Amino acid sequence: MSIAIKDLNKTILSSGFALCIVITFCLCFTSVIYTDSTTGQEYTVIQILLNMSDFRYSNLDAADIFRFSVDNYLTIFLPILSALPYVTFFCAERISGCMRFGISRSGKLRYYTAKFISAILSGGLAVMTGYSLYGIIIYIMFPTGEASLTEFAQLVVGMALYGMISVLPAFFLSAFIKNKYIICCLPFIIMHFYFTLLSRIQSMFINKDRFDLVFKMDFLYPNNIRNILIKDSNSLLILLFYSFLSAISFIGFYIIMSRRFDCGE
Repeated sequence: MSIAIKDLNKTILSSGFALCIVITFCLCFTSVIYTDSTTGQEYTVIQILLNMSDFRYSNLDAADIFRFSVDNYLTIFLPILSALPYVTFFCAERISGCMRFGISRSGKLRYYTAKFISAILSGGLAVMTGYSLYGIIIYIMFPTGEASLTEFAQLVVGMALYGMISVLPAFFLSAFIKNKYIICCLPFIIMHFYFTLLSRIQSMFINKDRFDLVFKMDFLYPNNIRNILIKDSNSLLILLFYSFLSAISFIGFYIIMSRRFDCGE
């Protein structure tokens, strides 16, 4: 555990961690949270903040805005953003050759386990921090209504879980790719095809009036994990599914890395 803590400290101090926080914070403001019923015009959070007087009587609630501020942009780019802290540090360690010394001191299993823990925690913490800072501004600028601190905490923790599972593709790819730019970009492409495939399958079920299957497939969308503490339906299924994916990612990473001949042992 001490190795994981040291790695996490180094990852948090990396430029990738700060960059993830800043971009997550900024992307939240691009979320569409209001649609004019007469014109059909959509308004983002930043547009509303710049024209607060025009939306004074629109009944916009801080809790609703905060809850629905994870739009398509953040969903698409999150696999890149959450991976920045880990990838920046781990790729530098591999290229410099420091990894050999770390393995020789701690052994393969402890070393790779520490990397896995630091990867998911750093991604989750960075995304959670950016989302929390955004939420604080939203709760200051908009009326809170019946919003509670508990709901705020639930959304923040859910966003941290979302950031943690978003690191998994990049973590697995880092086992056999050293270029940090490729490691960050490939998950973006993979997730684009993944979402497209799920959308087409659901459209096929809709055409066949199998709406029951459409709703059952919702757990396959990674962004649903951020509501796991709020929604009662499918929470256990979502938790089991992404726990399984996490285990598979670590096992795959460990097997691939263990096949390397130059491990420093």
